[in-house]
Amino acid sequence: MKRTGLLALCLLTLFFACDEEKEEQAPLEIIGTYEDGFGYTHIITETAWDQGDMGLFHITKYDNEKDFLVAQNDAVKSYNPGKWSRIDWVWHAGVLYVCQMAYDKDSAAAAEAETGADPTDIEKGCNENPWSELTVKTFTGAAGTAGSHAVAKDDPRIVAWATGVAAYDPGDNLTDQWKNTANALGAAEGNASAVVSLGEGGAITLTFESPIADGEGYDIAVFENSFADDFLELAFVEVSSNGEDFVRFDATYLGAGPIGEYGTLDPSLIDGLAGKYRAGWGTPFDLATLAGNAAVTAGTIDLSAITHLRIVDIKGNGVMIDGRGHAIYDPYPTRESAGFDLDAIGRLN
Repeated sequence: MKRTGLLALCLLTLFFACDEEKEEQAPLEIIGTYEDGFGYTHIITETAWDQGDMGLFHITKYDNEKDFLVAQNDAVKSYNPGKWSRIDWVWHAGVLYVCQMAYDKDSAAAAEAETGADPTDIEKGCNENPWSELTVKTFTGAAGTAGSHAVAKDDPRIVAWATGVAAYDPGDNLTDQWKNTANALGAAEGNASAVVSLGEGGAITLTFESPIADGEGYDIAVFENSFADDFLELAFVEVSSNGEDFVRFDATYLGAGPIGEYGTLDPSLIDGLAGKYRAGWGTPFDLATLAGNAAVTAGTIDLSAITHLRIVDIKGNGVMIDGRGHAIYDPYPTRESAGFDLDAIGRLN
């Protein structure tokens, strides 16, 4: 090829590359976790709008300037499976309002064509009905912030610490130096290296010198070794009164998507998972919240005589779900000391 032809080809390639970059779409502006006026949770990501029992919608198109999106109703979690929906939104005084203009169309084009929402009339601008208000949903924040339930490692409420290891099943991406289970026994140190790591998806079961009973307020606190308020590795917490049958504390995760190896989490979007707080601060759990569980009401689990506590690492790629079926993410992949790093478990009753 002649030099002039090669130069022209390079310039043409550069032109189209620049044009593609220019047309790259900005992220959906309403990504986040919200609660509506009926108490339903809405988790909105770049590709999905999960409304819990109200349905799941797979977003195929959105427009941040015209404030609408088009989505296909989930084939299972939807009142109109496989059909198409259009949802409009508007901001009023910093508050998000939404209007589902279409929910049963046969095509994306038909859903998009369903216009008529009036963003100037919040009371009757949604098909003659009020727009739905969505408020940002959060839990208490990091240790030391207002309302935080974090338990300090020297909190006088802690009356005992775990004394035995009943089982250890390390997960993936873990080297031997992080498998010393003795590091999980005794008092929490808040030392980043004095821990036992679980590995991706791993688990450990600890015991106490005497059974734990459901008392007033929180009953146990689980300590991890995070070096920051927002670099958090999470785990489920389970209890047993016979060492064989376990029941898991309910957990809610409101994050909106995958997190990289060194990514961060907002602790105010986490509830019922160990690892919510930085090193030196434990995540507390109340046995009373398990009273309605089927295993408890059947007598399989005795909340007045808990003998075993099991910590199960959350594999951070979204394969594990919370109590409402939402995918849980934490930093992933990690290596060497992968997964939840257990410092200690304290007994508060």
